[in-house]
Amino acid sequence: MQTIIITGYLSRDPELSTTQGGEQVCRLNVPVRQGWGDKEKTNWYRASVWGKRAKTVAENTRKGTKVSIVGELEIGEYQGKPQYDIRVNDIDWTKAAASEGGAHSGSGNAGRGRAVHEDDLDDDRVPY
Repeated sequence: MQTIIITGYLSRDPELSTTQGGEQVCRLNVPVRQGWGDKEKTNWYRASVWGKRAKTVAENTRKGTKVSIVGELEIGEYQGKPQYDIRVNDIDWTKAAASEGGAHSGSGNAGRGRAVHEDDLDDDRVPY
């Protein structure tokens, strides 16, 4: 098992669904930039939160929300490009500070609201 910690801004609203077995799953897309200048690149991570936390995450995060994710990493390949999937073990998110007087984060009761981010993240850039 490979464990990874990533921090980034959600590129779109989370998708909540229920499996045939009745378990809820919340899917998130998180781009993470690395490097700088001409060597800067963006890695895209697809994360899934399962169980009771799936609904909580879906209700309290939106496109642009800053998240920190800890989970199990699985690396695959699709059309010659790496695919990074994370089964989330822990997640924190941050609420916008600009208009509400302070930043908040949390994996349960805090972190509600839409985060503000300078970049307009677009899922059209996702390499799959």
